[in-house]
Amino acid sequence: MANALFLSFLSVCFKEDCGKRELNIINKSLIAILFTTTLIIYMFASFGVADGGRVTARDVLKHNKDADIIEYDGKVFSNVTNLDWFKNDRENISFSKDNYVGKIQNQTTSSLLFNDLSATKLPKGTKIYSIEEDNGLLLVEFQGKELYYMELLEG
Repeated sequence: MANALFLSFLSVCFKEDCGKRELNIINKSLIAILFTTTLIIYMFASFGVADGGRVTARDVLKHNKDADIIEYDGKVFSNVTNLDWFKNDRENISFSKDNYVGKIQNQTTSSLLFNDLSATKLPKGTKIYSIEEDNGLLLVEFQGKELYYMELLEG
């Protein structure tokens, strides 16, 4: 509807031989509208690309506000300790506490406050270790127990 009105205005303007000043204003308005529309389309098209295709804490918490996750080195890890498939495979994987990577710095369920060494369930100060053979696993000491966190991958 707005496009039809705009086009009819342009045709009337050209038929009545509008002055250069009016045409200049119309050209600037048209350029501004095209630029704004292009910018809006670009912004919507780029959502989800800024994270490089990785799973983010925001993605996880959006789907499961009670998720037990850690962010380390820009990657999100989820607790897999009690999952049946992990319990069965755990005997085949050797774990050690040789690679200390840090302590939880922040406990939060807010995706806005989530950054490296943040966790949803683990308290501040909880020690984290990486598994040397596989960067996709973290080992955590919590209340005398070992918890295992696996990197979440998109897909």
